[in-house]
Amino acid sequence: MSHSDKLFLRGEDVDNVKGLIQKHKEQIVGFRRELHQIPEPAYTESKTSAAVADHLRRAGLEVRTGIARYGVVGLLPTGRPGPTLMIRADMDALPVTEQTGLPFASTHAGAMHACGHDAHMAMALGTALALSQMKDRLKGNVKFIFQPAEEGPGGAKPMIDEGVMENPKVDYAVGCHLWPGSPGGTIGVKAGTIMAAMNRFDIRIIGSQGHGAMPHLALTPSRWDPGGQCPSAHREPPYESSVAHRGLRGLFSCGKSLQHHPWGSGTVRNHQDVRPGSLELLGIPDEKDPSRGVRFHGRPFRTPFRVRVSAHH
Repeated sequence: MSHSDKLFLRGEDVDNVKGLIQKHKEQIVGFRRELHQIPEPAYTESKTSAAVADHLRRAGLEVRTGIARYGVVGLLPTGRPGPTLMIRADMDALPVTEQTGLPFASTHAGAMHACGHDAHMAMALGTALALSQMKDRLKGNVKFIFQPAEEGPGGAKPMIDEGVMENPKVDYAVGCHLWPGSPGGTIGVKAGTIMAAMNRFDIRIIGSQGHGAMPHLALTPSRWDPGGQCPSAHREPPYESSVAHRGLRGLFSCGKSLQHHPWGSGTVRNHQDVRPGSLELLGIPDEKDPSRGVRFHGRPFRTPFRVRVSAHH
């Protein structure tokens, strides 16, 4: 592709963009505050997608909705040959109760834009507004993608599967994320990875069930709990020591009946494309026998339980 075919902004055009952004600054702030008040977690973004689509139409873009349920695409064609630039923003909120007391705080109980997706959408909408007013200076197309379910289970692939990267085919893609530590009005870039990906995992500990009056006869969660307050309580008869029931780091509830299939879940952040599979750790039947232990990530791992770790893909 020759340089003459590329979508680009000359020096004076950059100044024009800055002027248009400044001109619409209050409107862009309004976008963010409007969207902040209607946060919706993954795959419930009905009000959010409707608001985004409405603003894109008002800016004169060609709009498609209902992609991967709530995804929105706004296309700005220039009518001149050239590449297609994609600008992407995420839409979903977190299941968090807002307690900021701000006049534009969340109006949806138990949901909040605590990860900046309201601002991501506002920046993309502001860019659409500015570029639509100077499309006679551009070549090719600008495609604005508003993705649902970024926090999970993941809305990018479903949108790709429904063809958002085609018609017209995307040549370049741009996305950004707020970074509270950076000064306002600046953009941070670096070579390589700048933000971590997230994978989810489940943990299930498989032991044997028992009764609270005879904990020494059961393989219960507290025997594996590295933070147990009374590690001997479930290994000795109750008439020889005090009994304390405590779940594995709060993941399980233990009462009169001692659970033998407790489970928990968590997340892991990684800076490489690592997708953990499934892992089963078979512990020793007698934790006093270290020769029967297993190794986990190169370190000894001893437990009287089988520990299964499986990842969400």
